[in-house]
Amino acid sequence: MRVAFVTVGDTDRLTGGYLYNARVLAALRERGAEVEEINPCGASPEEQEEAASRLGSSLDPRKFDVIVVDALARIVCSPHLDRWREESPVVAMVHELPSVAASGAATDEELEEPLLRSDRLISVSDHGKSILEDRGVAAWRIRVVRPGSDGLSNGEDIDPPVRDDTVRALCVAQWISRKGILDLVRAWTLRERSGAALELVGETDADPDYAAAVRVAIADASKASISVRGPVSDAALAAAYAAADVFVLPSRYEGYGVVYAEALAYGLPVVACDVGPVPELLGDEAALLVPPKDVEALSGVLDLLLGDAGLRSRMSAAARRRARELPRWEETSAGFLGVLREVVAEHSRRERGG
Repeated sequence: MRVAFVTVGDTDRLTGGYLYNARVLAALRERGAEVEEINPCGASPEEQEEAASRLGSSLDPRKFDVIVVDALARIVCSPHLDRWREESPVVAMVHELPSVAASGAATDEELEEPLLRSDRLISVSDHGKSILEDRGVAAWRIRVVRPGSDGLSNGEDIDPPVRDDTVRALCVAQWISRKGILDLVRAWTLRERSGAALELVGETDADPDYAAAVRVAIADASKASISVRGPVSDAALAAAYAAADVFVLPSRYEGYGVVYAEALAYGLPVVACDVGPVPELLGDEAALLVPPKDVEALSGVLDLLLGDAGLRSRMSAAARRRARELPRWEETSAGFLGVLREVVAEHSRRERGG
């Protein structure tokens, strides 16, 4: 099978979407597929618009059995998608619709319309599937292929961290507005956190203005035991999970939330917002959920969890149980490949007039 995979931006960034893409493309190659990754430009709308004509002349759909388009690349691909579909089936990989994730305007939705006409659309959650249906995509064209939850070790092969009496909270996320990092810092500093520490892991420079606001909030509470790690290796991230007692990420929107699944695998109680697919992912007993943007509620939940070792222990056991119920990357890869085979077979039948 010859596969074109079109995405945009820096694919080395440590985001759930790029991780998913890398995992499934590696699995396709292991199974004998010929995969050509096509990355024509950066992710910004301006860069995509500028590169659109070049992509149209450089990508020949007849060279491939199927073309997979990351929803991030909807602008650069938009002028060509209907033409490509005349020659080769197109599968849209929708980690999240950008218009939904960024609360975009109607013009953003218009840019996504050609993508929504793809032969198949892969969503990473039932919630994402419902969004696509609300946008008019027929249910039979949508397949849910959830991310795996075994991207990191579960801590069993990591040297046990040195423990003291400090209760350690961990957040793993980019510093962008919808991840709620500033809400978290404000909630953390709203009360005195004696005997507790918060560690922030993840890319800090995706939105410089937002990052500046986060750093000011941290500096204004210099005694609040907040440490900033920035991006780290997989090994360092695994060690951070293993050393933590609580995972907290008050994201206002997630397409899925791979870091939540990773936290569950380490048996961490989770604090999150009651939004999108997050409750579905976390289950009923491993997490405490708050409304998005509610700093007071978030602070109160932190009070409860940081101060109650028995509650943390019960939620930790529930987290490990929930983690065992989640898919593994092998299942994800098999599901993704199954969708590609499905549309290729369908296209072949049409070509034969069947």
